Amino acid sequence: MILRRIAAFLFLPMMFAFGSGVYLYLGTLKSKVVKTRAEIPTVTKPRLVLSGTMFVVQDGRLFKLKGGGFTEIGPTGDWSQPTLTPDHTHLVAVLRGSLSSDLYLLDLDGHVVKRLTKNDSRYVGYNHWAFYPRVSPDGSTLFYSYDGPKHVDAEPGDDLSVWSMPLDGSQNQARRRTDPYFYTGGDVSPIPLAGTALLFVQHSIDQSTAVHSQIRLQTRPGDLVGKPLTNLADDCSQPALSPDGTQLAMICTGGKQTARLEVASFNGTSLGPARILIDGGLYASPAWSPDGQALAYFAPSGAAGHFELWWLAVPVAPTPSPTPTATPSHAASAGGAASSIVIPSLPATPVPVQVTQGVDLSATSPPAWF
Repeated sequence: MILRRIAAFLFLPMMFAFGSGVYLYLGTLKSKVVKTRAEIPTVTKPRLVLSGTMFVVQDGRLFKLKGGGFTEIGPTGDWSQPTLTPDHTHLVAVLRGSLSSDLYLLDLDGHVVKRLTKNDSRYVGYNHWAFYPRVSPDGSTLFYSYDGPKHVDAEPGDDLSVWSMPLDGSQNQARRRTDPYFYTGGDVSPIPLAGTALLFVQHSIDQSTAVHSQIRLQTRPGDLVGKPLTNLADDCSQPALSPDGTQLAMICTGGKQTARLEVASFNGTSLGPARILIDGGLYASPAWSPDGQALAYFAPSGAAGHFELWWLAVPVAPTPSPTPTATPSHAASAGGAASSIVIPSLPATPVPVQVTQGVDLSATSPPAWF
């Protein structure tokens, strides 16, 4: 039997709140059912000492990984998706309730500094969900995905849009930045760039009713749809921008049950040819190392299929030849992009290194690493 493991974290409690498209890939992250209880990270010793400081999540609990050991931080609650402010002095994280979720500003020891949103209500129809927080490079603006505005009664279900608000302001100042495709789950994973530009993942439905994920670029706030950077057929999502802003890591499935971890150069307006780092596994939530030379990500390991933390060096991109021989990985489709060209192999094959064992980390919460 096969168990759909990650989707239960967010999809099942919210399946009547908005479309399921956001979690289609996460719902494919499956492993064999073996009743093995996960270890608390603090009682384990990572196999590899990572540089810097990393924040991860296990079953709603926040953990800091530093100097080769874990410590638990933060108050009790159902926490997820921590992200760092650009000055690396604070975290913004999601705290989920039974019928809503909110964003909180925390210090690096997990103490609550400020509640940023108030999405709970005594009336069910007025509850809201907020996920995928990310702070702008200048530290002034908070971006996140939010299920507003609500659909009218004739069109039940709600999809996430990307919103922004002043980090030191109030939720009343929030403004909607994208216009989601109905019944797909909506727009997620915002990555604000310098100025007003924004990367995000859009979900849409094709004529065969298949839901696709696509990384898009919005250059100005009034452009609610943006332009595609990846091909619809590639089904790319979970983008992670390198510290210097020149490379984008992503998870692409191409409509399959397994995935590819890819990296492409980014010049601020378009992606270069994608390089496949690893292929054919169940990969999730890539995050760049502080020096931009490696990636951390989650993938299952062992008979229990616990999602563990992995480390992967990113080889330097080869210098393009005068007559490139790369070929498209998929046929061009409507809404496609030049970035669908994939270099199938690398000069040096990267070797993944498993960092944790038996801890079953939350693969829907990318590591926050500095």
